[in-house]
Amino acid sequence: MKARWISLALAALVCAGAANAAPSKPQRLMSLNLCADQLLLQLVPPERIASVSFLSLASGRPYISAESAHVKVNYGSLEEVLTQKPDLVLAGAASTPTTKAFLKQSSIPLIEVPLANTFGEIRAVTRLVGHAVGEEEKAQALLGKMEATLAELAANAPPRRIVVAGWGGGGEIPGRETLFNAILTAAGGTNVADTMRDTRFGVFDFEQLLAVRPDVIAFPDAAIDQPGLRREQIQNRVVQKFYANRQIVYPETLYSCGLPQSADAAKALRQALLGIVARTAPP
Repeated sequence: MKARWISLALAALVCAGAANAAPSKPQRLMSLNLCADQLLLQLVPPERIASVSFLSLASGRPYISAESAHVKVNYGSLEEVLTQKPDLVLAGAASTPTTKAFLKQSSIPLIEVPLANTFGEIRAVTRLVGHAVGEEEKAQALLGKMEATLAELAANAPPRRIVVAGWGGGGEIPGRETLFNAILTAAGGTNVADTMRDTRFGVFDFEQLLAVRPDVIAFPDAAIDQPGLRREQIQNRVVQKFYANRQIVYPETLYSCGLPQSADAAKALRQALLGIVARTAPP
C-alpha cells in the first residue's frame, strides 16, 4: 500500500512538471524531517537549502550533519516557514501538524516524504525526492551505488546462519517489517524476531532475550551513549558475561532513515558479523 502511494505521488510530480515547458528547480528548499534532510543534503548544494530540521544537528548523530553541510536548521514552526519563504517544503509523518496544515492551504508546495523500511521503498522515496528537487540524475547515481553494494553482498553470503537480536534495552525488538530487518537480511544475518507474531516491534524482557540465545546482540549507538534505563540494561553484568565478545553497536540514524547508504550499513554489519564469527569460532 505504501509503495503504491509513493508511486502515485511520483507520478503526480511528473505530470506537474510536464505541464510546464521548462520547469525550474526550486531554489529555496526547506526540510522539516530528519530523513528528508539526509536526502536533501546529498542531492542539493547548500545555497539552495533554506534550512533542514534541528534533528540533523551533529549532537543527534545524523548521517550528514547540518553543521558539516553549512546549512541552517529549523524547528518546524510556522513562523520559520513564513520567515524563510521556501519555494518547496519537505515534511514527514511526524512533522509539526500545524505547519503542514498551513502549507496544504497555501501556495507553497509541500512534499510529504514517507518512511522507507525496505530497499524497494528506499528506491521509490529517493526518486520521489530527487524529482521534487530537480535532481533525478543525482538520485539515480546514489541508487546505482546502492544496487552495486547490494549485489556484492548477495554474491557472498556468510558461511553459516548468524542470528541477531536488535536489542537496545527496554525490551523492544525490531520485527520483520522494519528497516533494521531489511539491513540485517541484506547483511546475511537472521533476525531473532523472524518468528514473532508482531511484524513491526515486539517486546523481549531480559530473561526472554537470554532464552532465545542469539549469536549476536546489536545495540543502537544512542542507547550506548545516553544515560538512562536502556544503557543500564545493556550494561547488565549477565548480558556482558554471555555477550562480551558478541556485541555490535550500529548507527541508529542509518537504521531509522531509509537511505541509499543503508546498503553501506548492511556491508558494515556483514563485516562486523563475520568478525564475531571468526573470534568466537571453536579452536
